[in-house]
Amino acid sequence: MRRLATCALLVLAGGALAQEAPEGAPAAPELPSRTIQTPAGAKPLAAPILTVDQDVLFTASDWGRRTQRVLEEEGGKIEAENDRLAAQLSAEEAELTEQRATLDPAEFRKQAEAFDTRATEIRRQRAQVVQDLNAWAAADRAAFYRAALPLMGEMMQERGAVAVLDRRTVFVSLDAIDLTQDLVARLNRDLGDGAGTVPLKGQAD
Repeated sequence: MRRLATCALLVLAGGALAQEAPEGAPAAPELPSRTIQTPAGAKPLAAPILTVDQDVLFTASDWGRRTQRVLEEEGGKIEAENDRLAAQLSAEEAELTEQRATLDPAEFRKQAEAFDTRATEIRRQRAQVVQDLNAWAAADRAAFYRAALPLMGEMMQERGAVAVLDRRTVFVSLDAIDLTQDLVARLNRDLGDGAGTVPLKGQAD
């Protein structure tokens, strides 16, 4: 049954597909999604369709918060190292400029070319560090959703649902069919913060 519930899960990550309007026809206005509040203390509603806010699901979870902390820490390290290297290159460039008057033109060109080559390589390496961190963040987030899928399937089964839609794609719904917060609580209980699931290069997690 759990497998069947998981297989029936449907999460729309993007917006709903829209048919292309005829040329010259005015575009249909984008209508914001709305949630109708149910009375305070009302029990979760059993319904064939449930909703979840995918962004909140991640950012409000222990896993997502841990990911954000890592991004902030690693981003701070990258920025500090970039500043250090920029200051170092600036000092070397100034020194080379001062030596220009006393150096043989051929020797100056040789040193200037070597400096440019090294500066270009440093910029490439620093850009790669940022790309690696972004790739890690994307892989870590994808791992979170993969791990969340079976637990979401369990909640679907418990509430008699056949599909879960991204809350942002639904025009209007009752908040009683939204399982975001309840699912966050279950993810925190069963998955924890996910540390080490996707190792970050150079960091012991």
